[in-house]
Amino acid sequence: MGSTNSSAGTTRGLLYALGAVLIWSGFILVSRAGALASLAMTDMLAVRFGTALVLLAPLVWIKRRDLFNLRILVLGAIGGLGYGAFVYAGFERAPATHAALLLPGLMPVMIAVMAYLFAAERKPAVVWLGIAVSSLGIGVLLLNTLLESTRFWLGDLCFVLACFFWAIYTVLLRAWRVPAWTATVGVVMVSGGLYLPFYLGLFYQGFSEQSWALIIGQGFYQGVLATIVQMLLYVRAVQLLGATRMGALMALVPVLAGGLAVPLFGEVLSPILMLSIGLVILGSVVGNLPQSWVTLPWLCRLPRSGAHT
Repeated sequence: MGSTNSSAGTTRGLLYALGAVLIWSGFILVSRAGALASLAMTDMLAVRFGTALVLLAPLVWIKRRDLFNLRILVLGAIGGLGYGAFVYAGFERAPATHAALLLPGLMPVMIAVMAYLFAAERKPAVVWLGIAVSSLGIGVLLLNTLLESTRFWLGDLCFVLACFFWAIYTVLLRAWRVPAWTATVGVVMVSGGLYLPFYLGLFYQGFSEQSWALIIGQGFYQGVLATIVQMLLYVRAVQLLGATRMGALMALVPVLAGGLAVPLFGEVLSPILMLSIGLVILGSVVGNLPQSWVTLPWLCRLPRSGAHT
């Protein structure tokens, strides 16, 4: 019975993870489209959290006893404002193909390290092997970006910092066992509550240069799908699969977002970028293989230290 329940939980976790991957891939494309349409990072943050806060305001009141505490404040500041500010700044300065590689490619690396350091989450050797291969792919892209030109390095750095904030958020989420709806509503409440007054006082200048169709479309995707639906799916997947495995599955995003960015935005899949994406995907596959599949039989026959022959 226990193994059946475990299998069912894993299946549900994989379905939640697939939904999160699809929405996250679309998030990269929609965010890059907004940046190309002259929506500033400050505007996209306001559209994202403003829309979500309006929709979730009744739940903020209903769940107020669970929301007004230090843990929710930390999760909102890190997983909402910290991640959002850097990721949107990255979209202003680097192409979607870079985002499609760096965001999901670096996340499993940073999540695994943070989980090991702060949550004592142990991982088999095959997971670390997959992380090493993915890290190699990330390193190839970053090195090529620095050597080729200085156009995208600041945007890539913003994506790296966004991954850092998301990794901390993911590990805290699992360590504190915050329920999915509480975490989602809490992040929206903290992010919207802290940012929107600041935005209206300093940055808001109207949306006269953008069509309302663009604003409404961005509001629906950023505020509903990416902030509410994707967050719920992600939280449930982390709870059922673990932070490390969910992070590894996010490496599927480059295939979807990177591939679609080429025809949609006219971006170029250079040989270096294709090599980097291939390494990240390979690392994701290797990191999720059952450990028994990669155990070398001859290692089992090696004599142990101190054993007599």
